[in-house]
Amino acid sequence: MTTTLRAVAALAAALTLTACSSVDEPEAQRVATEFARLAGTDPGAACSLLAPRTLQQVTEDGDGDCAEGLRSDSPEAPTEVTSVSVAINGAQVVMAGQVVFLARFDSGWKVLAAGCSRQGSDDAVPYDCSVKGA
Repeated sequence: MTTTLRAVAALAAALTLTACSSVDEPEAQRVATEFARLAGTDPGAACSLLAPRTLQQVTEDGDGDCAEGLRSDSPEAPTEVTSVSVAINGAQVVMAGQVVFLARFDSGWKVLAAGCSRQGSDDAVPYDCSVKGA
C-alpha cells in the first residue's frame, strides 16, 4: 500500500473514531466541492487546491502538467454532500459518488485525495482514489 493510501486509511479511521462537529466543516466542504467542480471545468485552478504531495503526483501523472494530470484522473463533478467530518487537521467530505480527503495547512484546507471510493462495505478496506499523492 502506498504511503498516501495508508495516510488516507489512517485519516478515515481517525475521522470515524473522533468525528465531531466543528466550525471548520463549512470551509472543508467548500474546498472539497470547489475542487471537484474545478477539476472538470478548470483543472489549472483545481491544482491550486491540492496538497503539496498530491500536486506533485498529479503533475507527474500529467507529464509535468498538473492540469493535464487532472484531465486524465478527474473525479466526478460534485454532487450532494452527505457528510463532513473534521478531526484536528484532517477532513473527510462524503458526496454522493465520491469521498474527498483534506488536510489543513497554514494556507488553509488542501485536497489530499479525491474521487475516492471503497470497493466493499468493510471499513478496513482502504479507499481507491482517482486523485492522490505519492
